[in-house]
Amino acid sequence: MTAPDRDPRVPPDHADSDAAIGRQASAWWVRLRADDFTQADADALRAWCARSPEHARAWREQQQLWQALAPALARTAAAAPQRANVLAFPLRPGRRAFLGGALAAGVAALALRPPLGAWPSLQELGADYRTGTGEQRQVALSQQMTVQMNTQTRVNVIAQETIELLGGEAEILASGARQPVTVVAGAGRLLAQSARFNVRHTDEAVCVTCLAGAVDVLWQQRQLTLDAGQQLVYDGRGVQAATAAPAGEASAWRTGALSFVGKPLSQVVDEINRYRPGRVLLRNPELGRRLVRMRFSISQMDGALAMIRDLTGAEMTSLPGGIVLLG
Repeated sequence: MTAPDRDPRVPPDHADSDAAIGRQASAWWVRLRADDFTQADADALRAWCARSPEHARAWREQQQLWQALAPALARTAAAAPQRANVLAFPLRPGRRAFLGGALAAGVAALALRPPLGAWPSLQELGADYRTGTGEQRQVALSQQMTVQMNTQTRVNVIAQETIELLGGEAEILASGARQPVTVVAGAGRLLAQSARFNVRHTDEAVCVTCLAGAVDVLWQQRQLTLDAGQQLVYDGRGVQAATAAPAGEASAWRTGALSFVGKPLSQVVDEINRYRPGRVLLRNPELGRRLVRMRFSISQMDGALAMIRDLTGAEMTSLPGGIVLLG
């Protein structure tokens, strides 16, 4: 066997459409747990995942789905022992051999970056201040520096007026400090004496929006100044030029609402996942590229999902553990 569409036990797909790739990923997941899974199958699975970004994404989503469902399945199996062989999916020795040394690394990775945010990571537990899903809080570090933390945000205090934003989003108020307050975020540093600015640090990228006053952005040997109404994005590879910030977008979360104008649906779903327990999985990449215009309350995330369903005609399936499939 060299690919699931050549295995008679796997449904064939003659065109690699998004739907076909999703079905192939599901078939590979079933194949991975079969008693006769071989090294040749493992090699074929690696080759299938490397075929395109869409293949790799479909496999990641398949893993995320079953990782998220594992606790609910385990509870169901415990409540109905006679069905445990159907509901539980333990790793067999063959799978352990396939994963090899990656298992040890995987345990460490799960501690640092739990699947679907199922539990606090070691980094989160070690942060001086953190917020949970849907939680917001304000921290006054000094008379000159106040930090308003958004959902899923982690902050370390380095000095009285210096913090590191480990991840998430925060609005910083610098109230005329004699020395600039400093925010370390990703690959850069932000300095301000009298300003109000929003910092969003998700994945590897950092987006800085100046809401009032002026903010200096230091990235490697470069220094850029943002005035009110400007924003820029940087990561470890580079820093973009300052642009005009969409009116009200960066600070919308402070009002209890989220607003999207001409944004891909995939970005909307990613944002919903920051505020809502569980996980929304967008199964159709083509649907994810669709541009939408939406505004909804942070406290009504399930209503936002219903709005997406009605706007796009997408099929919505709710599963245990707050998992929702959109496709």
